[in-house]
Amino acid sequence: MADIIKALREATDSAGGYLVPDEFAARVLDLIQAKSITLPDLEVVSMGSDVMHIPKATGASTAYWVAETGTITASETAYGRITLTAKKVASLIEASTEVLEDNNVSLANHLTEQMARDLALKIDDGVLNGTGATASPFEGLRYTGSFTNAVWADGTVGTTGTGSATISLTPVSKAVDQVIQDNHPSPDISYWAPRTVGSLRLLTDGNARPMFNNETWGSPLLKEGVLGTIYGMKVKSSTQLPINLSYGTGSGETSNADAIVGVSKQFGLLGNRRQLRFRRDYKIATDIEQFQATQRLAFAVKYPNAYCVIRGITD
Repeated sequence: MADIIKALREATDSAGGYLVPDEFAARVLDLIQAKSITLPDLEVVSMGSDVMHIPKATGASTAYWVAETGTITASETAYGRITLTAKKVASLIEASTEVLEDNNVSLANHLTEQMARDLALKIDDGVLNGTGATASPFEGLRYTGSFTNAVWADGTVGTTGTGSATISLTPVSKAVDQVIQDNHPSPDISYWAPRTVGSLRLLTDGNARPMFNNETWGSPLLKEGVLGTIYGMKVKSSTQLPINLSYGTGSGETSNADAIVGVSKQFGLLGNRRQLRFRRDYKIATDIEQFQATQRLAFAVKYPNAYCVIRGITD
C-alpha cells in the first residue's frame, strides 16, 4: 500500500489531470469484484462499441422418430437479441494536502476501500433494482419489465398480487420450480435482504431439521460472499435489496422485501465497455487533491425465465 501511495504522489500531469498508477487501479478493481454480490454470477462480455447486440436462442429445433424412408419433419430454431448499452458509473473522493502528507498509508487504504465499496454498491443496485431511469440506467432484475417469474411470500404464483407474508419454505420451493419448469437447471444462487437471511436460518423441515446450511470458518464459499445454502442455492445478502416496498395497505404490507433466485451466468449479462479509469487533479483554490474513478458498463437480462422474484416478504 505504501508503494501505491508513493506512486500516487509521483504521478505526472497529463491533459489537464493526473493519471493514477496501474497498481492503484488494479487494487480497486479487485476490491470491486470482491465486494459486489452480483458480478460473479453474471456472464461478462467485452464491448467494442457503446451499443452491442448479442443474439440468443428463443426456441429450439425438434427431433422426431422417423420410419424407414419416412419424411423427416423440418423444424427451425428461433432467435432474438439482447441489447447492451454502456453507462458510466463514477466515484469522486477529495483529500486535503495535509492528509496526503501526514497519512500516506492509511489514506491509500481509505481510497481503495471507499471507492471500491461505492462502485460495487452502485453496480449491485443497478443490477438488482435498476429502472432504466437516468439515475438508475440499467433495467435490473426486479424491474417489472425484466422478469417473467414471480412467487409471493404467501405462496401465490404470479407477477401481480399482494400476498405478503413472512418467509417460509413454500415460496422458496415454488420459486425454484418456476425456473425448472422453464427448462433451466435448478437455481444455484439467491439474493436476500439481510433481515430475511435471519428468517431463513429459522426454517426447518417436517422433522425440525434446519433447511439453511450455514457456511463455517474455512469454507471457500465464504470468500464468495456466500452465507450458506438452501435448496442447493448459494445464499448472498445485499443491503441493496430494499425492505420498504409497498404491497397492499394492510398491517406490515408497506415494509416488504423481495428476494431473487436464479441460475448463475444465465439470468444476466454484464457488458464491459471500458475498464476502470482513474484520474487525479488538484484544486488550487482550496489546496485539495481529487481522486476520480470511472467505469463504463452495461447490463441486460439474458433469459428472464432463468430467475424468479420472491415478492412481499414481511419478516
